[in-house]
Amino acid sequence: MLLKQQRQLIATGLVTQEQISEATKGNGGQKAGFLLNLFAQDGVDVDKTLQALAKIYKVPFIDLDHIEIDEDLVEKCSEELCNEFCFIPVAISAGEMIIAIADPMDYAGMDVLQFKLGQRVRPLFSNPLDIQKKIRDLFAAGEGSLDEVMSDLENTGEIQAFTDDEESKAETDIASLKKGAEGSPIIKLVNGIIMKALQMESSDIHVEAGEKDSLVRLRVDGRLRPVMKFPSGAHPMLVSRIKIMSKLDISNTRTPQDGRTRIKISNKSFDMRISTLPSMYGEKVVMRILDKSGLSLSLDVLAFEKKADERIREAIARPTGAVLVTGPTGSGKTTTLYSFLHHINDEETNIVTVEDPVEFQIKGLNQVQVNAKSGMTFAAALRSILRQDPDVVMVGEIRDEETAHIALHAAQTGHLVMSTLHTNDAPSTVSRLVEMGTDPVALSSCLNIIVAQRLARRLCPRCKKKTTPTPEMITKYDMPEDLEIYEPVGCDKCLNIGYKGRCGVHETLYVNDRVRKAIARGVSDQELMQVCREEGMYALFEDGMNKVLQGVTSVAEVMRLSIAPEDFSFQDRIDSDRNLMSLGQANEARDQGQLTPQEDTKRNTVLLIDDSKSIRSLVGFILKSEGFDIAEAEDGRKGLDLLKQALPQVALVIVDYDMPNMNGPEFVQEVRRQSKFDDIPVVMLTSRHDEDDEVLGLDSGADDYIIKPVEPMKLQARVRKILQMYERVRQAQQRQV
Repeated sequence: MLLKQQRQLIATGLVTQEQISEATKGNGGQKAGFLLNLFAQDGVDVDKTLQALAKIYKVPFIDLDHIEIDEDLVEKCSEELCNEFCFIPVAISAGEMIIAIADPMDYAGMDVLQFKLGQRVRPLFSNPLDIQKKIRDLFAAGEGSLDEVMSDLENTGEIQAFTDDEESKAETDIASLKKGAEGSPIIKLVNGIIMKALQMESSDIHVEAGEKDSLVRLRVDGRLRPVMKFPSGAHPMLVSRIKIMSKLDISNTRTPQDGRTRIKISNKSFDMRISTLPSMYGEKVVMRILDKSGLSLSLDVLAFEKKADERIREAIARPTGAVLVTGPTGSGKTTTLYSFLHHINDEETNIVTVEDPVEFQIKGLNQVQVNAKSGMTFAAALRSILRQDPDVVMVGEIRDEETAHIALHAAQTGHLVMSTLHTNDAPSTVSRLVEMGTDPVALSSCLNIIVAQRLARRLCPRCKKKTTPTPEMITKYDMPEDLEIYEPVGCDKCLNIGYKGRCGVHETLYVNDRVRKAIARGVSDQELMQVCREEGMYALFEDGMNKVLQGVTSVAEVMRLSIAPEDFSFQDRIDSDRNLMSLGQANEARDQGQLTPQEDTKRNTVLLIDDSKSIRSLVGFILKSEGFDIAEAEDGRKGLDLLKQALPQVALVIVDYDMPNMNGPEFVQEVRRQSKFDDIPVVMLTSRHDEDDEVLGLDSGADDYIIKPVEPMKLQARVRKILQMYERVRQAQQRQV
């Protein structure tokens, strides 16, 4: 970029002179190196800067995300040429090749490009990161043989491996390689595997030893895909080559090892975490690829539901409290935490992290690496960090009671603490911390928010197909038959998988007063889940289904990642914009009369639970004369299941005292533990005349206690009285609202 254009860009107020100067350093003559360095800096709004540069250049801007490029056009340009000039061909018009280029002001470079292409070019301006990604997409090799991968590698350049303390060296020191690992075929094999992974945008490389053949599998969008085999005789030499790259002990093949390296290819650097594990036929190697250039730390790209996004921004803006992210390994927990920290990072905030390992180095954060061998555990590091006057502390993972105690104590004493745990969902995080010895009352006072997270594969935008629910979906989830959803198909762009990229599916437990009281009472995970859903939280399955309705992912993908809540149904849950409402929103809309039920949901059903069929027949006959419908169950367990299914219609429950499986008092206690049954009156019916039994029945939560034999008029009067009392309570609550 010319100095004049730099001054014009500074005049827009989008960047500073310091940022321009920093971006100019270390450019090394790389095409678009200035912009790549500029966009990598904190505080630079990439989208606005690109639009401003397009006006300064007086060249139209093109977004490559929505551009499909003809394969015939790609054949006219080599991958090497596209990388050299940082451009991509877009179209042919009036004898000119229209190209998307990162530096349309490089007139000398475009003259050379025109000469090499043998054709005039007309430039459009585009994001250099998008151009590089498009180049990788267009020239990516499909699944093929090792020879094909190697031939692709020859035109791509040398892979350079660095260690953290030898970043200035251009090549790995191969003097110490064993004789077998010194040969160029092994080096070429490792390079080919890495190249294949980068072309397929893989996150992990798995090299697995077999009896006759070793297998290479790549994790693409969260799923492993086999891509090549090679003779098992080459496996030890390949592992040695990888160990040399990552400074591991090649003589140690009996214990696991962990290391890291940095590779450079096509003027772009990638960090790699290496893990080895002894197995039956040789060492298994997993290489995780960390591409910082593809790391977005904006909250806007995390795909949180609107209300959850508002609650998260509020929770991380508080000066104290605990913010927890939970999920299995590889679900993006650390990236989410980095995004939270990036959002609140400024010059006035001291942010300290303790991680194992430090995956990405973020400007403005004081990042501490755990080292168990030297005694630097999470707990030990956390104790020292709290003496460093931090405002925000990020703990990579709460693994034990000591770390949990120190972290949550810090959250209670003037610090904002962020961390991760391995739990199945957001409510179970609370019980997990209680199992670690945390007091429920203290926990409720310091929690701000808990986010459970999964990564669902995105449907390929190029080939996804619009469809309607299957009969099984309609039956299982009460889906409307005319609901528009999408399913995967498969095309060249998505490697015939039907999915391309991933998005987050979240469960955001926001701790308000009602949730705080439930946590302090030590309620079960199921009851806490119900309370949170009534307060507006989407369960993982519900948030996933919302993304299904938005055309982002498929029903099969959501079912693979999560389990539907027991009472989940699409009925009365879809708003006018065809989005799925949370349970709390649906209840509120129903109370305000904004939803018209598809069926008559007037409460006119009495649930009779008694192991005596004659008693059920007699009581049913008496209440049918009062206009009630009757539902029957022969024991407490079946009665509880029936109550959950028929809840909207149930006006009253009459339950026997003595029954198999679950007796009357046990049934009533279970009903009263679940808040969704709070407005259901329960009458206990029994032949026990003992005063202690009546006290026990009423103490369990029953509203009335009726002695057998049943007197028809007396039973009718007492049922009317209880229902009238509950109705007055409902009306009083509505007036207060």
